[in-house]
Formats: sequence, C-alpha cells, structure tokens
Amino acid sequence: MTIQHRNIPDAERHEPKGASSAAVGSIYSSDGVGSGVWQKVKSSNLSGVAGDGGNNNLKLVTDGSGGFVTRTNAAFGTMAITGNTNAFAVTAAADATLNTNTDYVLLTGTGAPWASENLVGVSFTTNRLTVPVTGFYKIDLWSTIVGWPSTATKVSAKYRVNGTTFSTRHPMARSPSTTTDPGELTGFGHIMLNANDFIQLYIASTVTGGLILSDLNTTLTLIQQTA
Repeated sequence: MTIQHRNIPDAERHEPKGASSAAVGSIYSSDGVGSGVWQKVKSSNLSGVAGDGGNNNLKLVTDGSGGFVTRTNAAFGTMAITGNTNAFAVTAAADATLNTNTDYVLLTGTGAPWASENLVGVSFTTNRLTVPVTGFYKIDLWSTIVGWPSTATKVSAKYRVNGTTFSTRHPMARSPSTTTDPGELTGFGHIMLNANDFIQLYIASTVTGGLILSDLNTTLTLIQQTA
C-alpha cells in the first residue's frame, strides 16, 4: 500500500536527521551542497532574516513576546558654531531669574552661524536638528562665550521642540570679571522625541547688548528607539 508522506500521521513522522544528537538550542544550517550541520545561530545565518528590503543601520531586538523587531542601530548629529566673532543681539529679560520662556529668543542669524557635523540619521537645517525615529535621545550643549553685554550679565539656554515646547531646565552662566574674558555655558539631558521632531536652541540674557559665542556645539544622540 502506498502512503503519501503528507498523509503519514504526525505521531509516526521522524525528527529531522541528526536531531537525536543535536545540542540544545541549535538549528540545522544548510551547507549549500545538499547537506548541513546542527549548530548555534551565527551572524552569517541572519542575512536577510528581517526581510528589511536591504535597509542598513538596523539591529534585531527582542520584543518580549518571543520574537524580534528591527531598531535603528545608531543615530546622532551635531550643529555647531566655530570661530565666530559676530555678536548675537540679546535684550534684557523681564524675569531676572531667566525662568520665563517668553524671555528666550532663537539662536540664529549672523551672530549664530550654525553648521552641521557628523550627521547619521539626524538631519540639519539652518538652526535645527531633526530626528529620524521615535525614542529617547541624549542632548548635549557646550559653548564658549568671549563677549558679554556687561560684567553683570547672566545668560541661560533652553532647547525647544517643534517650535512649541521648551525644556523645563536651563543651564546658566555668569560673565567673568571683564566683558572679554571667556566663559562657558554647558548642559545635557535625556529627552523623548517622536520621528521628525526637531529641536532648536534659545538664549536669554539679563542685560541688553551683544553676546559673542565663539564656539558652540549642540548634539543629539539616539539612546533607544521605542517605535
């Protein structure tokens, strides 16, 4: 009597060849010439497993449900000011504590000649950095100020998301003993951003005048993609 293989009862089918001696957690990997071996999954076996259409800069992450999802491996970008000698015009804030958002002005123009550096995934336009995916990012700021409106000036910075939402905290610096002594304004933090959100840097001052930011660096770095 002839029985088609597909009709053999499941309980009577044998395990794949070599299964009886295969190590726990190993899989059968074809050698491409009609045979193969049981082995642990190697990186070479992952080629094309995600079905990602050839996209690069992706990694596999466990999804907590017994499967995997693809996530961006790395995304970062910097906008920087380098060797600037032009003053950025500031107006004395109404709130001398520099805690009021309406006292902050967008850092852009002749006194803030932004340029991009080391863009991977993150994009730059004029005075903003735009993120490629939803997730947690680290934002870093450092600057050197070589010109102050007066020796009694306090300067503070905030980032703003999509031109609407200001950061809650703001690093602050005070002018040195003369208006030409260099000073630093630095800060960092973690923020949650959605794909295509952008950040810009805003400045506030307690004194009206010109502020010369000779060098400044603002960087976004993806920590974890969440969607």
